[in-house]
Amino acid sequence: MSETYTEGDLKKFMEANHVIPRVVYECILTTKAGDEANAAPMGVVFEDDAMLLRPFKNTKSYRLLTRAPYGVINFTDDVEIFYITTFDTKIGFNELFTSSISVPVPSLTNAYARLEFVVEGLVSEDDERAVFRCKVLKALWKRREAKPYTRAEYAIIESLIHATRIKFFLERGMTQEAIQLALFIKHYDALISRIAPNTIYSSIMNKLKVLISSWSPFNLPPNFFEFQED
Repeated sequence: MSETYTEGDLKKFMEANHVIPRVVYECILTTKAGDEANAAPMGVVFEDDAMLLRPFKNTKSYRLLTRAPYGVINFTDDVEIFYITTFDTKIGFNELFTSSISVPVPSLTNAYARLEFVVEGLVSEDDERAVFRCKVLKALWKRREAKPYTRAEYAIIESLIHATRIKFFLERGMTQEAIQLALFIKHYDALISRIAPNTIYSSIMNKLKVLISSWSPFNLPPNFFEFQED
C-alpha cells in the first residue's frame, strides 16, 4: 500500500518536519506557463508565513514564474532526480510528474513532501537574481521512517549545484571562478570513489564529469578529475 500524504498549511508543515526559518533547503521547483513546463533544483528559504525563492533571471524557472505565478516545491532525497532535472533534458514530464491539487503546475510523483504555492510579489532583484515571496496554498507530506545518512548524497547535491554555477560563470567569461568550483567537484568525486564506488552515486558523478569536461571554453584536461594523494 502506497504511503499517503498528510495535508496542512505551511505552519503545520514546518512544525511536523522541523523546518528552521532562514535556512536554505534544496528542492525541485516545478513551474508551468501555457504548454511549457519545467523542473529544476532550487534553494528555498522559509519564513514564518511564506517562502522565498531566488531564481537566476536567465533561467526558465524565472521566466515561467513571471508568466504564470504558480509553482510547486518538491522535496526528494533521490539524487538521480536532481541530476535528471538539472541536465538530462531527454526525460519527459509524464515519466516523473503528476497533477497537483491547487495549482496548474505538475508535482513530482515520488516527492516525500510538496508545497503548492502562488507568487505574492517581487521582494527585490539585481542584474542576476530575483527574490519572490510565495504563499503556500497547500502543503502535503508523508510520514517517513528515518533513513541512514550517507555523505555520498551530500557530495552529489553539492556537485550539481556547483556545476550549474560553473556553467553560469563560463557564460560570463569568469574562468577562474569556474575552475575553483571544479576543484570542489574533484574533491567530492574522490569522496564518492572512496565511500560509494560502483553505485548510482558514482554513475551520476561520472556523467557530470563528462559533461563539465565538454563545456567550451572550459576544456579541462582529460585527467583533471583523477585524484592524486598528497
